[in-house]
Parts: sequence; structure tokens; C-alpha cells
Amino acid sequence: MTAGPEGRDPPRGTDTGVDARVGGAATGGAQAGGATRALAGAILVAVVVVAFLSTVALLPMAPRPAYAPADTFSAGRAGVHIDRLAASPRTPGSAAHAQARAYLAGELAGWGWRTEVQDAVGLAEPGGPGTVRVAAVANVVATLPGADPTGTVILAAHYDTVPGSPGAGDDGIGVAAVLEAARALAADDPPRNDVVVLLTDGEEAGLLGAEAFARGVAPGTAVVLNHEARGAGGAPATFRTTSPNGVLLSALSAAPGAAAESLGEAAFALLPNNTDFTAFTAAGMHGLDTAIAAGSAVYHSPLDDAAHLSPASLQQIGETSLALARDLARRDLASLPDGDARTVTTLPWGLLHLPVAQELPLALAALVLALAQVTLLRRRRALTLPRAALGSVAALVAVVAALGVAYGLWKAAVLVDPGQASVVVGEPYRPWPYQVAMVLAALGVVLALYTLLRRSLRPAAFTAGALLLLALLLVVLAVAVPGASPALVLPVLAAALGAVVAAVLPPRRAALRLAAHGAGLVPAAVMLGPGIPTAFDTGLAFGGLMSAFFAAVLALLLLPVIGGLWPVPDRAQERPGAPDEPTARGATGPGRWQTAAVPGAVLALAAASTAVGLLLNREGSTELRQEQVTYALEADTGQAYWASWAAPRTPWARSVLTERPAALEHALPWLDGVPVAHGPAPVADLAAPAAQVVQDVTSDGRRELTLRLVSPRGAPTLGLWVDGASATVRAASVAGRELPVRGSQGDFGFLFRGAPAEGIEVRLDLDQRADAVALRLADLTHDLSAAPALAPPPHGRVLVAPEVSVTTALRY
Repeated sequence: MTAGPEGRDPPRGTDTGVDARVGGAATGGAQAGGATRALAGAILVAVVVVAFLSTVALLPMAPRPAYAPADTFSAGRAGVHIDRLAASPRTPGSAAHAQARAYLAGELAGWGWRTEVQDAVGLAEPGGPGTVRVAAVANVVATLPGADPTGTVILAAHYDTVPGSPGAGDDGIGVAAVLEAARALAADDPPRNDVVVLLTDGEEAGLLGAEAFARGVAPGTAVVLNHEARGAGGAPATFRTTSPNGVLLSALSAAPGAAAESLGEAAFALLPNNTDFTAFTAAGMHGLDTAIAAGSAVYHSPLDDAAHLSPASLQQIGETSLALARDLARRDLASLPDGDARTVTTLPWGLLHLPVAQELPLALAALVLALAQVTLLRRRRALTLPRAALGSVAALVAVVAALGVAYGLWKAAVLVDPGQASVVVGEPYRPWPYQVAMVLAALGVVLALYTLLRRSLRPAAFTAGALLLLALLLVVLAVAVPGASPALVLPVLAAALGAVVAAVLPPRRAALRLAAHGAGLVPAAVMLGPGIPTAFDTGLAFGGLMSAFFAAVLALLLLPVIGGLWPVPDRAQERPGAPDEPTARGATGPGRWQTAAVPGAVLALAAASTAVGLLLNREGSTELRQEQVTYALEADTGQAYWASWAAPRTPWARSVLTERPAALEHALPWLDGVPVAHGPAPVADLAAPAAQVVQDVTSDGRRELTLRLVSPRGAPTLGLWVDGASATVRAASVAGRELPVRGSQGDFGFLFRGAPAEGIEVRLDLDQRADAVALRLADLTHDLSAAPALAPPPHGRVLVAPEVSVTTALRY
């Protein structure tokens, strides 16, 4: 059969693609059409069931009780550590921080680990103009010597917290998992390799404890298993690995409950977060970075407590880490650099990891199959090349519109009730109605566009064009973001293979053609199905977009089967006013209004679910809502402010933060000019930080000024800034640690956390330009107890990251 002229519709009665006749096959009568629709319905149900079962299989495992066998990981035993640690915030320099450190060192020593506390000064360079972050850190380091070590296995987590947060999730879950694993490892036979427990300090201030540890690591092969949290629940996932990672993924695959996604590394790079893993890998260590992220509304807030933490998540992250540590403790770690680079994704029965070098060939194979389908359907006059191209454009519009509408529903809900979103990550306490709404919106938009265009574009062109678009996307991802497409490449490749088989089969084999499409959808159900709900672990903003994307892709892959439920009548039946009746070949097609009702109903359900989200997250029906307020006093000018790095979203916040955002460079110099919401505050009677001259020597035009900074009110955080107009800082050190300087490039400053009561010593090597060097000092405490009384909001609030700061200007 020869192809008709390009751009023209196929003749009436010919194979018109995937619709009621399934990929272009005529049903041969109304009875056959009914059977086809029944088969299509059965396939859709099967896809939903497989996706549901695959999702259930990836849920966190049940927690083991405290009386579980001693050689196993028990969330019940690990939870005792969380209860002890998460009684109050553990900010560096606080009493709770010191008590936590003593508890951790005592537990490890009691199990026979060789334990020490590494006191050091950690530093994070700003990467450009800005305040240098410094801290006195105290890492807890415990070692289990190996019998014949080929390297070192490091179990890492951080025990400090942000101000105002008990840190049961961030990072109590990591600390508890490491402690319980350490208890079990101590009872094992001596390992082959050295095993180190590293509980770092100063992570929240800029990965400072990890930087200090990594700076002093002895040469040799080290693999670090880092544990983190950006929420309070969900399945733990390894979202970053070093490369080459073949050996590491082989070991991880054998661990129970292991989950890993190469896509997670690309996604993490887009989030405003970081972990100690960055400092470890910068020092040349191998490793895996694992975290939980669901339930992020409580992240970095006073509600990040033991009551909100999932014991199932604790069980899974700990059980996986214990098994992985045992495996790596026996392996020849010298082989780690010899492994290959792999991409990884998670299946219900374990990890699937493939060499990165195979990613592009698999994507190209999917593209070849998609082009083959277009060629076969064109030869049967089921489509034309221009229509196939229009189908790809229509599919692209559908995906973009699906993302826009899904995201728009959540943003609309925030506009209606801004206070429902948490301060740090912008999540509601009860996100599930919005999650349902976003998925339904994505599905509804794809179905609506398909319904709108299928009569004019024809189903074969739409579905083949959609598959071609997805295959092209895989190739682009494989080239531009290697490792980002493993969760997509197999579903699209299998769907393309099924489509080619369906296109090869004779049109009269409608059931077989539909079955071929159905078989090709199995990987999509297994991989994209769980990806839709689990993507929400990273939040409704970024995670919601990812989930909506997965839902849109799944809907596009399902279109050949959906076409079996929504047959398109022959052109003879499409005249205005023509009744809905069997087509010339006997297939009964639903009317325009009937087909439009399905996506309309889906979109209406999305809107209704959004309304349910507003209802369930209204004020008074959830945990107390969150606000972020700090108190800043300029002691030298007598001005005071209420300030917040979060925009005011509620009437109460707007009544406190009455001024437009501005850079309070004198009151909050460590923010480096970032505008903040603020308002006037009463002036509290607070002593300003002071500087005592230890040494002041001028030689050859250079001045060396040594000061001791102290806080009369005992603040654990101190800062100093030098006005670049008065002097250029050529060299500087604080508490014995050399600081990076920018020479003549402007102001210099640092913020030092964990300062002792006697203060810290600062040495400045200056090229002085004015009669005196202009300095600004600051100290910070991490609660509002020293601030003037602030009228509480009507329904109460929890305050996130509260601080009281006092600054003053000095000249020397």
C-alpha cells in the first residue's frame, strides 16, 4: 500500500491509528467494539493495580520493637536516643549541645568503641563577597579497628540543630540510626576494615564540623555513609553517590529496604539545601548520601520532635545502613576507585543500576522505535508526517499545561490562605489533598487536550507524536543531564516497543494490538506509578512539579489504551448534528459531550480536592502555624527592629513587620545586604558586645591588631566586620584559624558560633586608610527570652529560628 500525499487525511475507512479500533484496527462490528473497550478497561485497571502494589511495596518497613534480637536494628532501641537528644534544641555553645555530646561519647565508649571528641574550628568560605561562617566544633569520633583494613567505613550524621528546633528528624534520625548500628557492629566479630562513627557538629552553620574533620583525614580509602533529613517521614532514599559508584551500588543493592535515585542528585542541586556529604566528597572520600524528606512542614521548626518522627522511617534508614556497613566492612575498599559509573533507580523488588554509558544508547533505541512506529502507521495511511509532528507539539503543550495547572492549584491555595504553608519549606501540615489535586490536574489536562484534538488531529497522530516527544526528551536528558533519566527510559522504551509490535500486527487483530500496548505499559506502571506519590516527598513546589510530570508522562503513554475506551467515529459520523451511532465499521463512539465529561470530571475533582486541602489546613484545625521573627538592636544608635527573612503572610506578621523589605546592614550585617521584612521594636536594655585590645602593632605601614571579642550577656555567637573604607584586611584569623580575605575587594567580616564564655581572639593584618579602623561587632542568642514582650497572635504560633542580636560600632 502506498502512502497518500503528506498533510492530507487518510481516506475514510482506512487504518486511523489507536482509537476504538485500537491502533487503527477496525473492530468489525459493535460487538467487537464492545469487547475492545472491555479489554482496554481491563488494561487500565491492571495498570492502576500494578502501580498501587508497586507503591505499597516501597513503603517504609515496620519498626522493630526494643526487644528485637540484639544483632538486628531496632527502631524501638534507636528511639530511646531520639527521646534523649530531642528534648531541646542543640545549637553550638548551648548547654543542651554539650549534654548531647557527652551522652553520645558515653554511649559509644560503653559499647567498646575507641571514642574521642575532636575540638576544632570549622570554616565555610562564602564563595565571594560575604560573611565567613566559622564555628568552634566538637565532633564525636569513635573507631572500631579492623583486623586487616583496606580502608575506612564512616557512619556519619550531625548532632547540632538550628535554633528553636529539637531536631528529632534533622538530624536526630541520623544520629539514632548510627548509634543503634554502632551498638550492633560492636557485638559482631572484628571487621576487616576500620569502622568509624562520626557525629559532626556545626552542620547547620555551614557544614563546619565536616569541614574540620575532612581537613584532618589521613590519606587512604574512605567511604562515608551520610544520614540526613529534610522532613519527618517517608521512605529513606540515597539521593547522592560519588563516582565511580559501581561497587557502592552493588553493596547497597544487597541491603534490605535500599532505595536510590540518580534523578535525586539532579533534583537536589535545585533545592536550597546542602549536607555534610559535600564536605566529605570535596576531601576525596567515596560515599552515599541518604535522607528522609516527607512531612517537611515540621522541618527546622519547634515541631521537629520525637512525636512527629516516623518510627518506620527510622527502622528503614537504620536497617539499610547497618547491612551496608557490615558489607563494606568486609569488602576490599581499595577496589572502590576501580568501579564504573552507574545510574540507579528503585523497583519494588530492589535497585536497578545500569552503566551510565548505556543511558544514551537506550534513549536512542526508544527514539528509533518511536520513529519506526510513525513509519509503520504512515505506510498504512493511519497518519501523515505533519500530523505526527503536530502530535508531538500537542503532547508538549499537554505536559507544560499539566505542570502549570497542577502547580497553579497549590499556588492558588496559598494565595487564599498563605499561613497554611510552613516558614522554611512552604509546606502545609496536611499536604495530601493538594497532592491528589495536582495529580488529578495533570491527568485531567492531558485527557482534556486529547479529547479536544483527537477528532481533528486523529488519535494515531496524537499518540505516536507523544511517544516521539518522550523519546526525544530522553535523548536530551541523557546528553544534558547524565543520570537523570533512568526512571523514564525503561517505561518509554517498553511503551515504544509495544507500539511497534501493535503497528506491525494486522488491523483486524485489534485485541492483540491492544495487548501489545498493554504489555508495553508494565514498566510504566511499576516505575512511574510509585514515582508519582514519592516525588511529593520533596514538597508540593518542586516535588509537585515532578509528580505532575510523571503523571502527565504516564497519561501520554496510556493514550493508546484510552483510545480504546473513547472511539472516534468515522468522518461520516462527524457531521454537525449527526447522531452518536455505530460507525461504518460497527464501533459505537461516545458523543462529544460524553468524552468531554471525563476530563471535565477529573479537573473538577482536582478543584474539589484543593478545596478539601484548604478546609483541612485552616487555622485551628492543624498544629500551630509558624512565624519567623528575630529581634535586632543597634546599641550604638538606639534603634531596634523586629525582622524576618520570611515575607509576612498573616495579619499578625504584617502588624509586626510593618516596613517594606530592606537591607539592615548595621543591625544584621551577617546577611550581607539581603533585604528582610522588618518593623520598629522597643529598645531593650541589653549589653553590647565588646572588644578588648590584646595587641596593637604598626610596622612598615601595616597594622596588626589583635582583639578579644566578648559578649557580656553570654551569647554563643559573635561576629566582627571591618569597614573597607577605613582599612583593607590583608590577613585574619579567629580562634587560631586563618580566614580567607579578599584584599582590596571590600568589607571583611565573620560570624563565629560556639564561642566560649571568655570570648574569642581575633587577629587582623590591616592596611589602614583612615585615622581609625571602623568595626562593627555583633552577638546573637537563639531565643526571644531577652527581647521585649511581643503580643502573641490570636490562635498562637510556633516561632521558627528565633534570635536576639545586638550590634555596635567601634573605632580603633
